[in-house]
Amino acid sequence: MVTKPRQFSVDLPYHIYNRGVEKRNIFTCPRDYQRFLQTVDYYRYEQNISFAQFNGLSQKARELYLSANPRDAKAQRVRFLSYSLIKNHFHFSLKPNKKKGVQTFMADLCNSYTHYFNNKYDRVGGLFQGRYKSKEIPNEQAVLQVTRYIHLNAPLSNQINKNGTLKPEDYPYSSYRYWIDPYLLETSNFILDPKEVKWGLKLLGGSEKYKEFVEAKLGGNPKLGIENLTLE
Repeated sequence: MVTKPRQFSVDLPYHIYNRGVEKRNIFTCPRDYQRFLQTVDYYRYEQNISFAQFNGLSQKARELYLSANPRDAKAQRVRFLSYSLIKNHFHFSLKPNKKKGVQTFMADLCNSYTHYFNNKYDRVGGLFQGRYKSKEIPNEQAVLQVTRYIHLNAPLSNQINKNGTLKPEDYPYSSYRYWIDPYLLETSNFILDPKEVKWGLKLLGGSEKYKEFVEAKLGGNPKLGIENLTLE
């Protein structure tokens, strides 16, 4: 059966997600999470060499490569609004910056990380459960709902938060802390597009209002419903 090519409209927001084949863990230690996020950061821009090749360069050679291939708006494939990584799956919300931006970004990301993971753990074959899933986010309210769902993935997960004490901002593999701390967004963030995050925050009236919006869900506030966006 032939798989139809995906179509993504430039500048429209999407929820992208996938999990490990047979629901297996795709992150087994902090280094795996870090490598995945570094790979995300690398391939959200167009590149002329693979991430593995880039890592094999000397520091001087890396600097020369980056100066010849600037990470500017023209080279950006996708613009990130939010992300979260949870042991056996990941979630992104992002906007394509150019035609086929999502497709090329996701292909390079998944191929690169699978190569890293298989080499490290002496395995062969696909790591992810088929093609990644994607949903267009239809309106501004849904954008906020999706980012909240992504940011609460870890705190509401029995895998991650067994005793219920994990605060959303303390989970290191999600973008939540950048949404609620403008200083971190501008100084420490290396994946999110600050303009997109600020646009999202403006919809609710700022970072404090967004924090209230997200964390009200922890208390089970029925007025703040959320779409069913769980993996199928």
